[in-house]
Amino acid sequence: MNHIYLSKINKSLSQERLNDLLQIISKENREKYHRFKFKEDALRTLYGELIVRHVLCKQFSLKNETIEILRSNEGKPYIKDNLIYFNISHAGDFVVCAFSKREIGIDIEQIKEINLEIAKRFFCQCEYENLLTQRTADQLDYFYSLWTLKESYIKWLGTGLSTPLDSFCFKIMGDDISCLDYNRKRTPFFKQYFIDGYKLSVCSMVNEFSDHIERISIEEMMFYDD
Repeated sequence: MNHIYLSKINKSLSQERLNDLLQIISKENREKYHRFKFKEDALRTLYGELIVRHVLCKQFSLKNETIEILRSNEGKPYIKDNLIYFNISHAGDFVVCAFSKREIGIDIEQIKEINLEIAKRFFCQCEYENLLTQRTADQLDYFYSLWTLKESYIKWLGTGLSTPLDSFCFKIMGDDISCLDYNRKRTPFFKQYFIDGYKLSVCSMVNEFSDHIERISIEEMMFYDD
């Protein structure tokens, strides 16, 4: 089963609370946190690892001090000795994380006005044409459906933007989502969610997705070994 967790960033945390939370995460990300110029970026890094550690401790019965996060040759994060894979994404006020027993990719984007001509530049021709066939009122939502699907896919691949977004093509028919990639014999499964004005897409070879996204508060993430 692929599980998805979400937390809303609290920008008004006291410095004392932030210091306590920073002790929970890795030294590497503590140092990264302090290097960020903007507080929002620092908080996203903090929340991302907090979600991972919270879920691993609460759902997988691991001890926080034993958790070691490694990366595969493709840069995909996983947990040493447990083969638990996860992927993090953030946008606006939210940080999300997906977990699976296989490699997984996730992307979240806030739905806001954008020049849809960007789709002509980055999407496949068929995707752009399908976008134009949507009702005007639905085009923005359809754009973000395609965008998050593409982002989740390249995160699942572990290739980042070295894989052009127009080198593979999505077709969306309601809940039926298919991906055509001539470079791969088999493509993963996908599921999409809409939450509070955000579009979210998940991609995994495990065709078992949660029906809902579980929310985690910052207060819950203070405790790991209870």
